Amino acid sequence: MSRLILVRHGETLWNREHRLQGTSDQALSDCGHDQAERLAAALPGPVAKIYVSPLLRTHQFAAPLAARFNLVPEVLEELREMSFGHLEGLTYAEMDDDRRQIFESWLHNPVRYSMPGGETMRVLSRRVGRAVQKMTDGSMEKGTPVVAVSHGGVIRVAVARLLGMKLTVIPRIQVETGSITVLEKAGSVWRLLLLNDTCHLR
Repeated sequence: MSRLILVRHGETLWNREHRLQGTSDQALSDCGHDQAERLAAALPGPVAKIYVSPLLRTHQFAAPLAARFNLVPEVLEELREMSFGHLEGLTYAEMDDDRRQIFESWLHNPVRYSMPGGETMRVLSRRVGRAVQKMTDGSMEKGTPVVAVSHGGVIRVAVARLLGMKLTVIPRIQVETGSITVLEKAGSVWRLLLLNDTCHLR
């Protein structure tokens, strides 16, 4: 069995303000740091390896977990969040009519539409696939999971890809800050064991 634990980073101020964050390099809020400590205390071990995206918020969130298991997180460029291009940093209320229309079209069909100056869903899906391949090839000791601290968009795509779901469902998958999603591979088949679990944060 190969077990992959996907963790979304904790809260940033932009998360709290409902701003499109994407590849903008935001730090954790005080709440986000608290979520990191809670996750580190709650996650059962052992853990074979910890991967993080290149963005600061994942490094900060992984730090307490890495300290607990005496591991050095490995950066995977493929785990970075999806780029929202010219819409990054905006709340829905701050968007003009054209940007709102683009954003709403993307929510309805993220494969057909993309953000101006941003990343397409197909490109994101391909690099998430590469990330999963790297994390599951040679990194997993038998029965020992690996952890990837990443972003909401990346986790949604990973779940959809590994379960054979259409990418158009991605905006409908809820992934909260600080949440845990667990997938397990038996032979060549992946199955979802846990999605968007936040019990450790209560």
